[in-house]
Amino acid sequence: MELKVLGRYGPYTTERDTSCSCYLLTDGDLRLLLDMGPGSLGRVIEYADPGTLSAVWISHLHFDHTADLLPLRYYLENKPGRLKIIVEPQDTDYYRLLTGDRCFEVIEARPGEKLTLDGAELEFSRMKHPFPDLALTVRGSKTFVYTGDTSYFEGIERVFDGADAVLADCSKPAGYDGPHMDCVTAKKLAALTGVRILATHLTPGSDPTADFADCPSIEVVAEMETYVI
Repeated sequence: MELKVLGRYGPYTTERDTSCSCYLLTDGDLRLLLDMGPGSLGRVIEYADPGTLSAVWISHLHFDHTADLLPLRYYLENKPGRLKIIVEPQDTDYYRLLTGDRCFEVIEARPGEKLTLDGAELEFSRMKHPFPDLALTVRGSKTFVYTGDTSYFEGIERVFDGADAVLADCSKPAGYDGPHMDCVTAKKLAALTGVRILATHLTPGSDPTADFADCPSIEVVAEMETYVI
């Protein structure tokens, strides 16, 4: 199982040649794209024909995780078949805008549900965020978790249980008070769970690498790098 980081910033990026949240998880026949923030489509095309992906997983419907689903339609217009989009259903105009296209086959995800996709089991868990967000657990040759966006809540460590690696929204500076986890919380979770944490969702212009210097089980992901799970 491998994770290619195509974008790591949120809620926007100010740096040249960077992208918001987007990751390509591969494991045997599985080629699963995780979120598709602005700036990510060109990078996806560089590494995988979007029409041949197993599916695109959308953790939640904030723009920095979904915007490039819209230009993806243009790419798929003259391609055969339909691309699976796995997403929690929402009764909103934006949900209908994102999913209401003939190029997409929408698979609805709900907390506690599971599905099988190209030899892997996918499970969905509720996170804590101002907009409904689901964490994704993928069980294949390894067990991988992607939190999407979340702040800390009691019981989040259960989502980490059994994981070989967790791609987590946990890169905010110490003392941050908002809908994401900070580096102090990340280190507490690493100590509590013993899980390898890949920290992402960086604030533009910041690099929390130094904050994790005393915690070898946490690594800040770099764009265009591949991580073996």
